[in-house]
Amino acid sequence: MMKKRSIRTGILFALLTPVLLICAENPIYAATTQTAGSATVSYHVDPAYQVTIPVDTSMRFNETETSYGNIVVEQAQIEDGKCIQVSLLSDLNLKNSNNSKAVIPYQILAQDEAGSRPFTSAQYTKAGEETPLTIAIKKEDWKKAAAGEYADTVTFTISYVDKSE
Repeated sequence: MMKKRSIRTGILFALLTPVLLICAENPIYAATTQTAGSATVSYHVDPAYQVTIPVDTSMRFNETETSYGNIVVEQAQIEDGKCIQVSLLSDLNLKNSNNSKAVIPYQILAQDEAGSRPFTSAQYTKAGEETPLTIAIKKEDWKKAAAGEYADTVTFTISYVDKSE
């Protein structure tokens, strides 16, 4: 009788592993060993952004305002305390191509909920932010303008800087 019980216990052990089997006369223990541990998953996202700025535009004679386009932050992964700064540099004078002394002064204005203001720079912290720009020329300046082609170069600088309060 002892042999039969041992054989049955061996068969049960093979079929039920890792279940603990205990026989009254011949106890057999089966268990699995588990080890607990941890792992760290990490990833670093570098600051990145895409900004669209206005391109060449034309004004019609005697027009006092025309849209210059928008500064738009298309994409932005920005660190806390940082921002994208867009600055504009220009002497704000359209120059006559045939007469260097003939100029038409103008302004580049930012449009926002408070109205229009001269644009020199703006800070952005997230995708989707934008600033509509307008070019403005006073009627009196049009009246003083000599005939000819006028142009000016506007330089936009885009920087990643500390956010100012």
